[in-house]
Amino acid sequence: MRVCSFISRIGRAAKLDVKLYQEVKADSKASWQAFLVVVLVSLAISIGIGIAGWFALAGAWSIWGILAVLVSSVIVWLIWASFAYFVGTRVFRRPETSASMGALLRTIGFSSSPGALGVLVFIPMAGGIILLGVSVWALAAGVIAVKQSLAFTTRRAIATCLVSWSACVLTAALTMIPLSSYIIDGTCTCGSSFDNQLNSIVNAYRFSIVRWEIASIPHEWGQWFSISGEDIDNAVDKVVDYFSHEGERDKELGDTVERILESQIKEILVQQDIYGFPPVNLKLGELPHLLVISPRDKIESMREIMLLPGISLEEIEDIEAKVDELGVSSLVVGLGGFGGTYPSFVTNSASLRATINTTVEEWIHQHLAFKPLGFRYLLDILGIARNYEVATMNETVAGIVSKEIGAILYETYYRDKEESVIDHPEDNADESGFDFNQEMREIRIAVDAFLARGEIELAEQYMEQKREYLASQGYHIRKLNQAYFAWYGTYADEPTSVSPIGTELRELRDSSASLKDFLDTVAQMTSRQELKSTVESIR
Repeated sequence: MRVCSFISRIGRAAKLDVKLYQEVKADSKASWQAFLVVVLVSLAISIGIGIAGWFALAGAWSIWGILAVLVSSVIVWLIWASFAYFVGTRVFRRPETSASMGALLRTIGFSSSPGALGVLVFIPMAGGIILLGVSVWALAAGVIAVKQSLAFTTRRAIATCLVSWSACVLTAALTMIPLSSYIIDGTCTCGSSFDNQLNSIVNAYRFSIVRWEIASIPHEWGQWFSISGEDIDNAVDKVVDYFSHEGERDKELGDTVERILESQIKEILVQQDIYGFPPVNLKLGELPHLLVISPRDKIESMREIMLLPGISLEEIEDIEAKVDELGVSSLVVGLGGFGGTYPSFVTNSASLRATINTTVEEWIHQHLAFKPLGFRYLLDILGIARNYEVATMNETVAGIVSKEIGAILYETYYRDKEESVIDHPEDNADESGFDFNQEMREIRIAVDAFLARGEIELAEQYMEQKREYLASQGYHIRKLNQAYFAWYGTYADEPTSVSPIGTELRELRDSSASLKDFLDTVAQMTSRQELKSTVESIR
């Protein structure tokens, strides 16, 4: 009878039975049932997604996908109930409001019952419609759950849900992304001897993404509720004024510039029919450094660890020297932007053109994270399914799109502004005829050849000789080694890369009817072979 009663409750909850939610609110023993409903619904959706092949498209094993959906569902349930309780009892509280956190957990847990039909998302053509319908159905059930738990009117319940849902989405973005970055920034290690020695070197200098996200919450709420009613001419003038200053820039004006650039980038993306989830959101500030570690016998990034901003050159060189003693190649690089946080973290010391391009590039990474290519890249970053070619595709696509969007934005808003603010593309060939890009490509090819023959010391001697030669030509590179090429070689449209992926992507872009078509096509890919086959089919 207990099982039958439980199943009956699920059915009544899905039917939006008001008495069921009143019943569950009063039944303190139903908390485990509510938890079980959330688990069963997440499993149903996972099964539907698995049958539809969405996990396979993302390059993940189904068990990983099921686990991700399960854990995410439980976390979202807890966060939503917590915000609904806070908003309902503090913001929209009425004299007759009397509810416990447990009551909201129970009713909101049962309100997810319609999600069980998510098992049907595998049905061809209808899967997306089913998922949308189930989502709306579950949200309606959530309103009833909040209404009954807090003794609210329908309008007050809807308002509570809107605020708590928004807060839930924002919190998820500000916590789940950095939790993934917990692995990315190197704080999560496997306990190997190498990792233990590495940690002893860098622990004092680690940059905490989680702390940064938490510190950003007040800023984000302030930006969210701020009023931006400036006309576009005034907005452009503010941006020009901000970027015309060298050195330290006005932080208060920077907050305004963030909102203006977000709006301008969104407008251009909408014009290109590209804009989607998540919203463009950036924060200007001093970025952390990144420690890149590569094996000495091949060019490949094996560790990337975020380090504090503001560390001195002496400290950087000391870290690199100690890490190199572990038998690897290391390099500490500066970052222009980082999309592994939300909002995107963009340096406040770059030029206007660089800031726009970087912001768009980091948004593209975030946007692609919800597509097969980007999700596959996320698995690579987390170490679940390594694929250097997918990483190169992702970085190169983001670079191609950001440069086009940046150029359009410049033409739209800043074409007639003073020369001191407008940044013109650099010419890589100087008056003497020296071509930096060509030289870097030749160096990379030679280094790969040395390493392929096992001539590690000769490769390192060669890179140092070439570094000195580049300096004599006016191109100063602090350290040229395997880690340098491992980091900059990910971008296939850069001279430090010898990958054909850049050429293939540019060829695909040239043959695409629009930037949107190009992005949509590549976003569905999960391997270099798919890119290669697509390019061959259009030749």
